Formats: sequence, structure tokens, C-alpha cells
Amino acid sequence: RERPNGAVAMQVARRVAPEKPAAGRVSALSMYELPPAEPISVSEFEEFAYDRLRLLSTIELARAKGLKGAELEARIRKARDEFMPLSPTGLIKDYYSHFILRLAYCRSEDLRRWFLQNELELFKWRFVNNPPEDRAAWLRAKGLQYEAISRDEYEEIKEELHQALSSRRDLDPAAERSEHYKVAFEEVVDLVRQRRVYLRGGSAFVPAADLVSIVATAVRAQWSRRLATASHQWPALREEEADRLPPLLQGLATPYVG
Repeated sequence: RERPNGAVAMQVARRVAPEKPAAGRVSALSMYELPPAEPISVSEFEEFAYDRLRLLSTIELARAKGLKGAELEARIRKARDEFMPLSPTGLIKDYYSHFILRLAYCRSEDLRRWFLQNELELFKWRFVNNPPEDRAAWLRAKGLQYEAISRDEYEEIKEELHQALSSRRDLDPAAERSEHYKVAFEEVVDLVRQRRVYLRGGSAFVPAADLVSIVATAVRAQWSRRLATASHQWPALREEEADRLPPLLQGLATPYVG
């Protein structure tokens, strides 16, 4: 909502600060649960939104070109550093811009699909590039019960892990030596059925490369519900703010979907 001094406020209960993992590091890994409350100027509103669109569009273009592995990682990192740097200021931009685009892209099924697909790719990139201890702390904070196994436990079952992963052509060979997580087997039924993970005592031992897909599925479900809620609220917002916010939001979505 625009204020008399030219600032735009997002309607929420309280201010939300960027998440801070252990050792004082800042992290952009977020489920964007509570919108920010502090007002921003119209120019910041537009700058934040368009920089996020540039980042998401870079991801979309890279995927369309079939980039994978280190090449895709480098392309996303370069765009992240340019448009949404991992700094206190960059994290504020990141948090606001997600909510701005959530409003801009809630208005149709095509817009929601574009937004979800590229936001999830950004989330997955951030997840796998976070330090393992920060990933584990973030999962605990979000109530996602995925426990990283200890080095001792890994050494105890590494032969079984090797047998489970050796036939998988979809994984990088380094996956066998990466972090593994204990996941309740009913959450990865497809992987268990296809014998793609090691199973013991009701727990599946999942490499980090598979865990990111499991977590992203949970994140997608949550974001889909919030986009649906925003979509239902859009007609009232459009009527209430007819001369101000809706034109800005509608203009954001037009050039990036086609």
C-alpha cells in the first residue's frame, strides 16, 4: 500500500529480518512465511522487483538452454551476485521482492506456474550451496525432520550406501560421499520402491541431492497455497488500490511470461 510520502507498505503483523544461521552468517534460504512490515519507496519497490525478475529470468534462460552442473551453478551464482547479493542489504531486497512478485504473479495459472518454477529453482540452488551445518539448522527450525547422519554412522553403513547408489546414473559420483540424511521411509516411498536409497530401521538414508527435491516439494506446496490465497485477495486489492499498486504489479508480470 502506498503511503502519503511515497512509500509502499506491505500489510503484515511484524517486521521480519533475514535469517541468520550459526556463527552469525546470513542466509537467503527462506520459505518467506511472514511478509515484511516496514515501508519502502516506490523506486525501491520497482528496483527490488525488477532485480528479482532479472535473477529468475536468468535461471529460466539457463534451464531452457539445458545448462547443468557447474555451468548452471556458475550462471546462477553470477546473477545472484549481481542482482541479489548475499549481504544484509541484498537479503532485505530478496525478502521484499519475493512478496512483491508473489502478488504480481498470483493472478493467473500461467503466472503462478512461471513464478513457482523459477523460485523453486532458486531455492534449490541456495539449499545445496548452503553449508551442511546451516542446512541442518534451517531444517530443524522449519520443523522438517531430516537428520544428517554422523561421520561414524556413515562409516558404519558406507558399503550399503555404495550398493544403493552405485547403479544410479542420475546422481553425480560425488553424491556417495556427500551428506546423507535420515528420512522417514513413508516420505520417500518412490525412492524406496525403486531401491534408490538404503533403508534401515524405518529410515531411508537419502543423499543431499535427493533431499533438496524432497524439501522443495514441501516448499512448493506451501507457496502454492499462499499464491492461491493471494489470488483470492487480488480482486479486493485491485479495487481498493485501483490507481496505485495494481498498475505496478500488472506491469511487472507482462514482459516475463510468454
